[in-house]
Amino acid sequence: MLRAHVAEETGALLGFFTVRGAPPDGELDCLYIEPAAIGRGVGGALLRAAIALAGSEGFRALAIHADPNAEAFYLRHGAARIGEVPSGSIPGRTLPLLRLPID
Repeated sequence: MLRAHVAEETGALLGFFTVRGAPPDGELDCLYIEPAAIGRGVGGALLRAAIALAGSEGFRALAIHADPNAEAFYLRHGAARIGEVPSGSIPGRTLPLLRLPID
């Protein structure tokens, strides 16, 4: 099952997330922030909403295939690096594999 939420301001899309899977462990499939909205707290708000959604549905953790440039963001929000996975879009590139526990 795929769940999606968006953040918007006066009709303009600021970002969105999707959570995929079934409890107890799922995946933060996507977390996207419009570049103009970066630094405004949109990412943190969306990640907190994803955690709340996952927790309400019985998830214990979310896996994240993070963009290398976003890894520090997820680590600041409680994720831990547990390995690497191949990129699905860039041959030869690896992505950090993170695990975000749901309290």
